Amino acid sequence: LGAGMHPWGKWGRDFTEYGVVAARAALAEAGLHWRQIQLVAGDEAGVAVADGVGATFAQKLGWNGVPVTSSYAACASGSQALQSARAQILAGFCD
Repeated sequence: LGAGMHPWGKWGRDFTEYGVVAARAALAEAGLHWRQIQLVAGDEAGVAVADGVGATFAQKLGWNGVPVTSSYAACASGSQALQSARAQILAGFCD
């Protein structure tokens, strides 16, 4: 699909703002609209988001109606989120 990054520096904003910038950049790079997204796979490695990081990002982006997963595996959270997304794709739940 696409990849996006936010310029790294000192934390001065809510952590979701960095993810929103990266997600929008990834969509732009891939030439996709958010309504084409079939799954949001989020991860949390110690930020303590009570509502789930996947749902938190989807909400901040204004996305609704998209299945969401959230992974909590400390430093392996990113890998766990990718594995969750891969499993959903292999099961035929999304592309």
